[in-house]
Formats: sequence, C-alpha cells, structure tokens
Amino acid sequence: MEELAIVKENIKAAHDFFEKYTTALLKHPDRDIVDALTLKREHSLRVSKVSGLVATNLMLEEEDIILAELIGLLHDIGRFEQFIQYQTFDDQKSENHAELGVKVLKEQAFFNEFAEEKQQLISRAILNHNKDAISLKDDKMVMTYSQILRDADKFDIWETCVNHLNRDGSFKIDAISLSLPVTGLVNEDIVKSIKNQKQARKQDLKSVNDFKLMLMSMVFDLNFRVSFQLLNEKQLIKKLYDSLPKKDTVIDAYREIRLYIENKFVS
Repeated sequence: MEELAIVKENIKAAHDFFEKYTTALLKHPDRDIVDALTLKREHSLRVSKVSGLVATNLMLEEEDIILAELIGLLHDIGRFEQFIQYQTFDDQKSENHAELGVKVLKEQAFFNEFAEEKQQLISRAILNHNKDAISLKDDKMVMTYSQILRDADKFDIWETCVNHLNRDGSFKIDAISLSLPVTGLVNEDIVKSIKNQKQARKQDLKSVNDFKLMLMSMVFDLNFRVSFQLLNEKQLIKKLYDSLPKKDTVIDAYREIRLYIENKFVS
C-alpha cells in the first residue's frame, strides 16, 4: 500500500487538475454550454463531499475516505467533453460519459503517478457509476468504492433536480431532463419497473414526467443506510412527487417507493 503522504500528494495534484480543467472550459463563449458545465462542476464537488460523508459513516480508514472523495470529484469528468461535443448529457445520443472520463484521466500526468492498483480502482469505480448494476466479478474494494459513488451521485442528482424545478414542474435548465418533451403522459414501462422495485431504464423515457419517475426509482439501487437517511432528511423523493400530476399510476408508484424507503429504516 502506498504511504498516506504520497496518496495525499497525488490527490492534491488531481484536485489541481480538476480546477484547471473545468475553469478553462467554463470560458466557453456559448452561455448555454457554460450553464450546463457549471451544473456538472458543482455536481462533482458535491458528490465528492457526500462520498466522504458516506465513507466516514462506514468507518473507513483516512486513505479510503480521501480516495472516495477523489473518485466522487472525478466521476463525471467525461461530461464536460461530452457536452461540448454533443450538447447533451444523454449517453444514448452521444457516448458513454464514464468511458470518456476514464479516457481523459489516463491522459493526465497526475493519474499515472498513482500506483497501478489505485489507477484500476479509480477507473473501475467510475466505469461502474452509470451502469444498470455493478458486476459481481469486481473485487470487494472496487464494489465498496463503486457503491459509495453510486449512492453519492444519486443523492446529488436528486437534490440538483429538486433545486432546479420550476413551479410548473419543468426544469430551469433543459439539459437536466435530457431535453425530453413536457407532457402529462407517463410510460407504463416506467411504472412497471417501479412496481417490480427496479430502477427504470433511460431508454423508456418519453417525457419529463417519465424522467422524474425514473429519478424516484433510483432508490431501489441505494446501498447504505446512511444514504437513505440523507435522502429522507431532505424529503427529495416527496418533492419530486409533488411536482408530478396526481394520476392513479403516479400515486401508486410513489406509494411503492415510499414503502420501500420506510422498510429500509426498519430492516
């Protein structure tokens, strides 16, 4: 295992890279692009913080906590190049942002200063963060870091979306909801996934309301009790639900999700 002082030095270099990389991109002349990239920069900083909170709650060692924070900081680094190239955060309309992010990192001097073991751990956790499920073939450490990142990422996605809701239920930045049409329709495939206690699939999204239900369905992939506590404290799922039309299918879906969350506090 690398000495903690060396790890801290490498992590400082990683933070310097993130700061310089994102600051340069935020000088883009297109205001819409700057707004979208600012959203992702702030998201990355918050995911880093929440990753540290979750890792601390799990009573991990200091090195593991700061590494979890670093992975949180860098997990969406591919989003910046993705949006500049394609003007979307939709992987299906562009390319896999996690793979793009790892590609960007491997080109950076600071990344190659990490021991090979840590390079692989960082890469695997980032590659796992946007998958439907984590591969059981990954070792325990990769699984732990991946789960921490996935929980922290979800928490901030929920909070960001709630904070960018307009009173009419639309989002202040169109890119948040993947530029989906604002309609009252709800895709039954989304509701079916929720009834089966599964996270809804992005390919089934046809409207902003579908997107909100998909966000709510992400509770089925939370990993740690502290993550449910953070979620419940801010009532983020309820706030998303409050912005939806109160149709029977939506009410039933919310009831399923709410019961799932409540059961996680009992079990």
